Amino acid sequence: MEGTLQRAQWSGTASDPKTAAELVTRLPDVRSAHVEGGRSELVLEERRRGTDLLSLVSLACSGVVSADLQAESAMVVFWMKSGVGRVDGEQVTTGRPVLFRHDRQHVQWDRFQLDLIRIDRTVVEQVAAERGAWHPGPLEFRPHHIPEGPALAAWWLMVRAVASEVLGGPTEVTVERERELTRFAAAGLLTAIPHWPVGQHEPRTAAAARFARAEGFLLDHATEPITVDDVAAAAGLSVRGLQEAFRRHHGISPTTYLRRIRLLLAREQLESGDDRSVGDVARASGFAHLGRFAGSYRDEFGVLPRETWQAARRR
Repeated sequence: MEGTLQRAQWSGTASDPKTAAELVTRLPDVRSAHVEGGRSELVLEERRRGTDLLSLVSLACSGVVSADLQAESAMVVFWMKSGVGRVDGEQVTTGRPVLFRHDRQHVQWDRFQLDLIRIDRTVVEQVAAERGAWHPGPLEFRPHHIPEGPALAAWWLMVRAVASEVLGGPTEVTVERERELTRFAAAGLLTAIPHWPVGQHEPRTAAAARFARAEGFLLDHATEPITVDDVAAAAGLSVRGLQEAFRRHHGISPTTYLRRIRLLLAREQLESGDDRSVGDVARASGFAHLGRFAGSYRDEFGVLPRETWQAARRR
């Protein structure tokens, strides 16, 4: 009989500094925490769901949280949704993923909302080895790297898919499925942040493995009129081999992956509120047919691109 795992779910709130700090220290990687009230009444809310392999956390506070973290058994990434965040005294960019190092770090979050993902470290190292054609082992990530463009879109594509299943899926899940989902999350992290084995001073160009070359080519040329044949040729793969590799690493075909990357790029530009029209944004994101773009955008996000464009101008 196939083994199963339980996705643990927990939530808590606090309105006094001591209890709030105790809630924060319950997070797996937090070593110590201190909470101070803000200008208004203190409220801290924490929610998390998942397994030891993969879990998601949401944290919000009207005050200031200071904490020491050390991510040992997992790769831990957070992103600010609002407020001000600092890691070792350096302010982080709102809406961009921040990866914690393996050693201890100090964070301060001020009147904020953030989300956080924990991905089993061993799984990340295994997936990196497969993608990079090296032996599994500890990794180094480019310090202070902030993904942008298609790499950032690939990150959010992974987060949306993982959140949908972890937060909306069943409590009991097979070990096989949870490992598949964890591998998918690992691939999203590895796509977003350049990395290489510890002791190697420079990362290989998009890594040596054929799939990594294919993915790198697709992301580098995401807004250009490329085809599956182009991606396969760039990586030295057959079209069938490319299809199988993308389904193994991302769970979808390269065509679907490219379309969803382009849609996320388009949404980010539409939400920016700049002077470009919907048509200009569509073309800049790689869509030649505006009607198909609008239909795909609605299927992906539940609204038409013009609605996103109009909402950005009302802010």
